[in-house]
Amino acid sequence: MQKNQPIQEQLAQQPLALLYLSQPNCSICVADKPRIQKLAQTQQLPLFTINTLAEPEAASLFSVLTVPVVLLFANGKEVHREARIIDFTRLTQQILRYQEALTSAEEQDSYESLFDQLDE
Repeated sequence: MQKNQPIQEQLAQQPLALLYLSQPNCSICVADKPRIQKLAQTQQLPLFTINTLAEPEAASLFSVLTVPVVLLFANGKEVHREARIIDFTRLTQQILRYQEALTSAEEQDSYESLFDQLDE
């Protein structure tokens, strides 16, 4: 995470992104972090991580009451949340669903732009 730019702005700049909030003294957090990193890499998603002990205001900002928490953002809006015991199968399905929706929207825009070009 870049300190000079608020996390909300960074998330808003990505069509799809993951945010992982955790604490270093949480054994589940430590165990899940490599899995989240691998998932983000496999799905080619940006991953932002926040240590809520070091940045407690982030927990408040994202309404996090327990850790770990992984949030999926689409165009800067939270669209999926997994907390405490992360269901990686469900998370992966949600990522694929949103990737497909974004791809369809891009294709639709491209298709419509063909007609816009013809009208000119």
